[in-house]
Amino acid sequence: MAGRRPDARALGRLQHAVDSMVAKRGRPGSARHTALRERQAAVAARPTHHALAALVARRLSVLPQGTGTPAADALTGPVTDGEQRDCGLPAGTAVPEPLRRVVLGALSAPIGTLLERGLVPSAEVLAELVPQLVSATAALAHPDPALRALAAANHRAFRNRRSLLLLDLQHQVRVGELPWVRAVAAYRGTGGESAEAARATLVRLGELAVRGFPATLLPNPLLRELSVLAAGAGLEVPLVEELAIDIFMGRFSGKFLDAAVVAGDLLGGTLYERYYGIDYTALAVLGAAGAAGRAAGRPEAAARERRRAVEEFGKLCRARAGGGAGWSGNAMVIEQAQILTTHNLAALVALAGIEPGYGWAEAARRCFTAVCALTARLHRDPQGWNTVKDAAYAWRQMLFHLSLCGAAEQAEVVAGTEAEAARHPGRVADRLAPAPAGLRLVAAGGEFRADGTAEGGRARRLLGRSGTDHWLRRDLPATPWPG
Repeated sequence: MAGRRPDARALGRLQHAVDSMVAKRGRPGSARHTALRERQAAVAARPTHHALAALVARRLSVLPQGTGTPAADALTGPVTDGEQRDCGLPAGTAVPEPLRRVVLGALSAPIGTLLERGLVPSAEVLAELVPQLVSATAALAHPDPALRALAAANHRAFRNRRSLLLLDLQHQVRVGELPWVRAVAAYRGTGGESAEAARATLVRLGELAVRGFPATLLPNPLLRELSVLAAGAGLEVPLVEELAIDIFMGRFSGKFLDAAVVAGDLLGGTLYERYYGIDYTALAVLGAAGAAGRAAGRPEAAARERRRAVEEFGKLCRARAGGGAGWSGNAMVIEQAQILTTHNLAALVALAGIEPGYGWAEAARRCFTAVCALTARLHRDPQGWNTVKDAAYAWRQMLFHLSLCGAAEQAEVVAGTEAEAARHPGRVADRLAPAPAGLRLVAAGGEFRADGTAEGGRARRLLGRSGTDHWLRRDLPATPWPG
């Protein structure tokens, strides 16, 4: 066997391999082949990522380890002559992009800069960065420098506490209720400088959140910081939290009604009101309950009217949700409250004056792109309910932004939804088709039926919660509600 000659087929395969090598790289010893090997040798001689990572770690080691650095770009520059002498790496070698991205995570810069550079991946991460800025702004109300530093440190420490979800509309202790904060309250200044600073910071943070994450709900930690700023600015902005489904008791606090009234003042008669079938005039009547009693000097009667109005708001949310019970029923009621209030967008726009910077039409386009991306994820999501919920939230944000556009811009964005959906993979356009059809219907003056459909089911209102399986999940395995 050892001396057996290869057969013709083996020789043919060998010849084919040699011919392919020569065709691709040139004959060994030729100019073309020699040039290729020289290029490959040069690539092989480059420093490894591991060696360059060690160099970057050495640069970082001399910096304070508990804070970021404003010079993150300089830390990822090419290898210097001095570093070549110390480490043996060729001077001028560039730091690879994967290593640069890791180091840029340590950049210390204004929040707007971090957002622009893509270093804040979500609204939740933005909320983690905000307390330090808010603490410094809120502390400006204290003229004494030492007291100002103490107030800022107290705010930061208070925000690091563990958050708890409480039943029956109760809340955790607020910072203003702390005995040591009340003790120094008399030393707060009354000048307008701190109020102006709080208002400016409120507007800036609100705009950063809406511009950076137009398709995302404002998370509760960020809302708490915005509430602090609004109070410091002397503004009554009813900011409402996202409620936890599992402990929802079927009741809302009064600020939900207030937020719905603000939304009605801003959105009455717009695409948003017509799409969701809202009667903002009736909500305004509810919101006025108790005002006459207060004006007539009857505070107890006004309080009773106020409680009745808030209860009616809760009944309205349950009626719009279809009266479901249990986990899914709670979720549907909460979603209707978010729809009526726009979940803080109207309050921030109407009372704080925020805007995204690149225009409401662009914000709406970005929301629809997020809707398409979430819809594409459905076929990979074994459950799908949270994906459907997030898609519906992004859709609602889009409708809000659209409602603040001019007629021409609004028509352009609505007309572009079909083409945008077609750009995404995974049969996104087919799965999502009833939602843009419903949007076009309402934009043209049409209406949904009571069940949220039109045109024989070809057009549908997109909501995130349903008492049964969701139409956006059609052709996916039926799955129960989480929890």
